[in-house]
Amino acid sequence: MLFVNAENITGIDSLETSISKASGLEKIALLIQLSESYRNIMYDDCIINGQKAVILAQKINRPDLEGKAYKSMGVSCYMLSNYKTALDFFQKAYDSFKKSGNILEQGNCLNNIGLLYDEWSNYPKAESYYTQALELKTKAGDKSSMATTLINLGNINYYKFNYQGSLDYYYRAKILFEEVNDKEGIGQCLNNIAIIYKAWGNVTQAMKYLQEAEKFYTRTGNEYELSKVYTNMADTYCEQYKDYKQGIDLYEKSLLLKKKLGDLQGMAMVYNNMGSLYGNMENYKKATSLFKESRQLYTKLNSVSGLVMVDQNEGKIALLQKNYQMAKKFFERSLSNSIKINLPEYISSNQEYLLKIAAATCNYTDFSNYYTQFIAGKDSIVNQLNRARMAEIEAKYKAEEQLNETLTLKERNEESLKAIHHYRLLLAGFIGIIVLILVILAFYLWFKQSK
Repeated sequence: MLFVNAENITGIDSLETSISKASGLEKIALLIQLSESYRNIMYDDCIINGQKAVILAQKINRPDLEGKAYKSMGVSCYMLSNYKTALDFFQKAYDSFKKSGNILEQGNCLNNIGLLYDEWSNYPKAESYYTQALELKTKAGDKSSMATTLINLGNINYYKFNYQGSLDYYYRAKILFEEVNDKEGIGQCLNNIAIIYKAWGNVTQAMKYLQEAEKFYTRTGNEYELSKVYTNMADTYCEQYKDYKQGIDLYEKSLLLKKKLGDLQGMAMVYNNMGSLYGNMENYKKATSLFKESRQLYTKLNSVSGLVMVDQNEGKIALLQKNYQMAKKFFERSLSNSIKINLPEYISSNQEYLLKIAAATCNYTDFSNYYTQFIAGKDSIVNQLNRARMAEIEAKYKAEEQLNETLTLKERNEESLKAIHHYRLLLAGFIGIIVLILVILAFYLWFKQSK
């Protein structure tokens, strides 16, 4: 959804020669292709050629091509983690497609803007853009595109620990991908469904889906998605089976692909997960080195949620080594950022770790402070669960109420039909009697007249 469908052009020189001879629509299309060819080679040339395409499209009043050029440059900036510039290009692309009346591409741009807010851990805003995108894509009737946005909405629900809602979105996406025979999309759904089962502790089911996804991506050659599957399989081997050797092998395979593809976000995640693995193996020096790599990448990407995770993991390593001062520094920073972007589980867990440190160091002031916060946080989570349960009960009650009303109406209708049938029989009998009386009267008059 994010990426523009462009051919992998390696002959940049021949392409530039073609552009020098071309004009009009052909020249704009070639400039966009040249911009995409420079995407992973020279950023400046990528943007220069994209801007040239925009200027030519504006001159001949073709907002559709103008939008395509802006969108392409937005993708280039996204891939290089230049998110602010990407946001500007995607917004301009959306405006251009709105002028041209292209509903599907408007939805694609809103989806891409949602991805940016997703990277910034602004989940409410990301969800808002995904929802708007889905509405437009549904109007356009593009099932594959709709499915991709459904996956993104599923991811948002996963971040909010709404696993049931997340699973619902993933299955809806899978059905749409199957209808259009989109193998890549089906593989992505299988991978994401596996994550939900893993979160629920159903490891057997999770591995089943991951292995299916691995087969899909091995056949299609999609290294980007395959690297995600390897990471998730590694997590499962380490966390559930405690098979650290197998876990390290899979992490290394994933990291190799992510480096090849320049996937900084993916690399940051793998470094973080490997750091946790080496921490469990009590190789603290290696763990700290990997966390440092992860932190540098998350800082570059401006990913607050990533830094929340790394800080907490480094705090755990320091705590295991009884370096309470260092551990407190990491947990406090993780707590501050998790409050900033509202991650309840991390808020609660950081407060719990700080509470343990206060107890271990006999810091009664901190202990009292963090105990109050921790209990308040737990109460808040419990209240949220209670509200969710109440909403579920209310929804169920309303559904039952509607069902009872429907059944009552059906019974009333059946009773009415029975009554109508009864009255019809009575009416038929009454009419029969009248007809008989008239026949007898006619015979009587005829007989009298004859006599």
